[in-house]
Parts: sequence; C-alpha cells; structure tokens
Amino acid sequence: MIILAWILGIIAFLFITIYLYHFVPLRGKEEGFKYVCINEDGSVRELTREERGYLTEVFHPTDGARPYIKSRYNSKIIDGKISSGFILRNRVPKKIVIREIESTNENWRRSWIYSLIDLTNLEYQKRTWLHPNNTNPYYSFKEFMSSYFDDLDLIKGYEKHIKSSLITQKEYDAIGTWHKSLVKYTPPNGNDYDNKAILEDEKWKEIIKLGINAKLLLKPLLNRYERGILVESKYALKVTIH
Repeated sequence: MIILAWILGIIAFLFITIYLYHFVPLRGKEEGFKYVCINEDGSVRELTREERGYLTEVFHPTDGARPYIKSRYNSKIIDGKISSGFILRNRVPKKIVIREIESTNENWRRSWIYSLIDLTNLEYQKRTWLHPNNTNPYYSFKEFMSSYFDDLDLIKGYEKHIKSSLITQKEYDAIGTWHKSLVKYTPPNGNDYDNKAILEDEKWKEIIKLGINAKLLLKPLLNRYERGILVESKYALKVTIH
C-alpha cells in the first residue's frame, strides 16, 4: 500500500507540474482576441482579421490544416530561437508587451490583394459562404465587404491612398470601375446577411465579372511578389471548412 501511495503521489505531482507548466494563465484577464501571435524575433502581436477567422474555424483532430497552438511562450526550435506561432493570450508572460499590428505599406497592399481575390471569386464565395458546416464568421458577404472597406480604410475611396503613394493612379484606373460598382451595390431587400440571395443576384454576378477584368488589368502593374498572391488557385483553394 505504501508503494502504491508513493506511485500515485508521483503521478499526481507530475500531472500538477505539467498542468502548471503548460496551462496556467500567466497574465490577468485582458480585452482582445483569445489568441495572439509570436513572431520569429520573440515579439508578440495581435492577429489580423484573416488569422482570427482561421482560428475560429472548427477542424477535425486529424486535419493537417488545423492551426498549431503553442502552450509555452519560451518553447524553442532546434537552433535555440523561440518558435513562432499562435498562443493563448493568457499564456504570454506578463512582462511581454502584446503589440498592435504594424500598418506598413507592404501589409496594406497584401491585404488589399487578398480582398480583391475574395470579392471577385464567385465559386469561392459559394463554397465558403454557403457551406453547411461553416463556423468562421469571416466567410460571409458582410465580412468580405468590411475587410475591404473598413480594414483598408476605403470608405471614402482611394484618393488619400493615391496621394500617399500606397497605390498608383494606374493601379486605381485598373480597378476603379469595379470599385465604384461595389460601392453602389445593395443586396436584395437590403439584407447584408442573406448570402444565398446575394450570390444569386445578377447584379452581384456582374460586379464579379467587372472584378475579374479589373484583376487582369491590375496584374501587369504589380511587382512579382504581388502577382504571385493574385493567382487565385494558390490562395482561395487552400481553404477547407469542416
């Protein structure tokens, strides 16, 4: 009995140690999304809209596309550096500052191109917006539009972005007609949440056609890296919903 008690005590001690090491919160309750991202340099930042959407999806335990969530901030890769990846906000040591996303021209343009892809691919929209198992709030007309107009600060148009050289006049000319049509679009019955009705709306389909043509005009104006992003098959088709 004494030996059994010792064994049970050791098991309990190991269990408690592992729990404290991997799961106990390291900071108080804070506002913000449940997860944050650790960068390769060890700094920690808030998540982008796309990353938040990815982390709200439901994945099967055996799905290789599910996100990797770190349990410890200090876990390292082979060369001794802190490994990058997603982590629960409350598992980040209190001394580490969680920074807002840096608004750089490169980040803005990358998000801009992703929004162009999302808003000009009807089949992608059908597959994500109408999927019966969709648990990701990003996959909807409302969120696609918000990602474009709100996140990219385009509610008042492109004028200030052109003046600041964020995009060129030629780039705007390539997508201007499509953009103006998107601004004027009103969903059937004014319902932004009826994804099915929107996807069946002939006016929406016409905007999609304008967008496809806009991308063709835009592509030669982009740099090599941005042209690579614009290839839809490399981005839109990678999304899997469970």
